[in-house]
Amino acid sequence: MDSHLQRLQMSERPYRIFNTWMGDPSKNLLLAEVLNVIRQENLLAEVTRTGKALLGGLYELQAKYPQLLSRARGQGTFCAIDICKASVRDKLILQARDNGVILGGCGDLSIRFRPALIFKEHHVHMFLNVFSDLLAAHK
Repeated sequence: MDSHLQRLQMSERPYRIFNTWMGDPSKNLLLAEVLNVIRQENLLAEVTRTGKALLGGLYELQAKYPQLLSRARGQGTFCAIDICKASVRDKLILQARDNGVILGGCGDLSIRFRPALIFKEHHVHMFLNVFSDLLAAHK
C-alpha cells in the first residue's frame, strides 16, 4: 500500500480526529460531570421554563414593533427573530453589546439567542428590558 494512502487511512495520533471530547478517555470524566450538573440542577426544565419566557417576550415585542420584527421562533432558549433590514439588525446587535447584551446575527436578517444553560428567567426580563428600549429608539 502506498505510504501516503496509508497515512490518510490511519491517523498518527488518536486525537487527530477532532470532536467535542477529542477521543481522549479522560474527557469522559468531564462529560460525566457535565451530565451530573445538568441533572442535579434540573437545567433542562429550567431551559424549558426560561425559553417560554424568552419566546413569549419576543412575541410581545414582535406585536409591538411589527415594522421592525417578524418570525419569532425557537425551542427552549435557542430562539431567533427576524429584523426588517440587515443594517438595522447589525445596529441593534452593536447597541445591545454596548448595553451589556451579547447577541449574534444569523443568516440575512435574524438575531439568534444561544444563552448558556444557567440563563434564568430573571435574565430574560433583563434582556427584554434592554432590547425593548433599543427597539423603541428605532420608532
